[in-house]
Amino acid sequence: MRPLRRLFTQIFLWALLPLILILLGVAFGSTVLHQQAMRSMVAERDARIARGIAIALSESLYRRQRVLQSLLDRLAEGARPEHALQVLSPSLVDFDLGLAIFDLEERRPIAGSGGLRADPYALLDPLARQPGELILLPGEFDGTRGVWIGLAQGRWGAVGAASFDALGWRALQQAAKTGPRAVVYLMDSTGTVIASTALPVQGRSLKAHEGVSAALRGEAGATFHRSPETSEEHVTAYAPVPIARWALLIEEPWIDVVAPWLRYTLLAPLVILAVVVASLMALYVSMWRIVRPLQALGQRAIRLAWGDFEAIRVPVSGVEEIQDLQRALQEMAEQIRRYQRGMQHYIAAMTRAQEEERLRLARELHDEAIQDLVILAQRIQMLELTLPAIEDMRSAREQLHALSDMVRQTLRRIRRLIQDLRPLYLEELGLVPALEVLVQSTAAEGLEISLDVSGEERRLPPEVELAVYRIAQAALSNVVRHARARHARLHLEFGPEGVTLTVEDDGQGFEPPEFPGELALRGHFGLMGMYERAARLGGHFSIRSAPGQGTRIVVFLPDRS
Repeated sequence: MRPLRRLFTQIFLWALLPLILILLGVAFGSTVLHQQAMRSMVAERDARIARGIAIALSESLYRRQRVLQSLLDRLAEGARPEHALQVLSPSLVDFDLGLAIFDLEERRPIAGSGGLRADPYALLDPLARQPGELILLPGEFDGTRGVWIGLAQGRWGAVGAASFDALGWRALQQAAKTGPRAVVYLMDSTGTVIASTALPVQGRSLKAHEGVSAALRGEAGATFHRSPETSEEHVTAYAPVPIARWALLIEEPWIDVVAPWLRYTLLAPLVILAVVVASLMALYVSMWRIVRPLQALGQRAIRLAWGDFEAIRVPVSGVEEIQDLQRALQEMAEQIRRYQRGMQHYIAAMTRAQEEERLRLARELHDEAIQDLVILAQRIQMLELTLPAIEDMRSAREQLHALSDMVRQTLRRIRRLIQDLRPLYLEELGLVPALEVLVQSTAAEGLEISLDVSGEERRLPPEVELAVYRIAQAALSNVVRHARARHARLHLEFGPEGVTLTVEDDGQGFEPPEFPGELALRGHFGLMGMYERAARLGGHFSIRSAPGQGTRIVVFLPDRS
């Protein structure tokens, strides 16, 4: 028993041993916590990257759908196929493997651009059966993997082909290379691999793979599973590509990220403290070098989706892979920006034509219909005065009086229609008086509306004033028809760089989409029109809403006068 009473033994038992046990518990506990944190971090990172890549692919396919739709619209308007292709030739570069127009009734091509590198007739039957629906079919084009993209309208069908490189697949798969053993899969609606960084699996069905079914149902996220070959735990991030009904997967062993730290957990007690400190430092550095930059990049990507192209240019620092991802997003943003410039010119021309047609209709109604109704009302009044004041004529006078009331009501309705078609107050008095008249006419339908104006009021360029008025008109129309609101508020702020319009209501609200490209897919065509008006003039558009919490729309338009 005497050795137990020695000073060294007592210090060891009562001081060093408890400290060692505490250090062991802290070390192993921190290792477990660190392992769980890194596990979750890898899943969150891969899920964000998968969503970003899926969104980029959707936008690339959606852009090509709009080109085909524009081509078919021109054919429906009577344009010759060659002329339609010539007009849209700047946008046809998106179809690097060729494009052709088909007569679906006669099943023959009538015009083309670039020359298709494969037989497109497999698409003709689906196009004829599903007019107006985008048809996507992966294929092989002289050794190049690509996608058939088809759209039909009436008897016309437009069929284009784009390689995966043209869709940005090479840059996206490089951005998705998160680890040394990470594999990226792109699958069609049946779960068959159509593109992958692991070439031998192309054409193989992975429908039973973890995450595939969820992605094909439109869900996004991450899951863990054991690899049957190596028994390692893999993280699989998945996201849908909704426009194509495809699924995107990123799979890698999550242990690749944390294995270097786990190797030191069984070292001597003196090293345990260093491991604990190193683990805490690694976690801290991870938060600042990976998670925070990814969160910042995710926020900038959302702002980019809503038209703020400068947001993605602000550096987010972080590890090299995050910077590579940011550079890939910057390249895609520049491509989208160039495309939007072309679309904005096209939309501007359509908007001008629409406003000119509205002006023509308003003038015809004012100069012809209203004048005829005024003359009719005067003649009815004169006829009423010429009737003798006897009891036998009482019924005739009452009918003439009722007819006169109907004419006056018709006049009021036509004047209101003219106001909706072309706000004369906007041209003659300015934006604020025009909005006041709009608020008064909308309030007549039972909605309590207020209008606030701040800043130094001034006249803006005509296209800016008209855009603000049309956006306010569409927003109030949505409030009246859909929001079930009792109160609404318009706030117009004149700033040194432009004007900001805010429209709020206390209605039932809704779940807004995360990206503007989903507005049309969800049927929010009014909101999509507001967004395109703002984007065409270089402005910003944002929506904040939630079920039961009302809706807030904010639009900023720069003053370029």
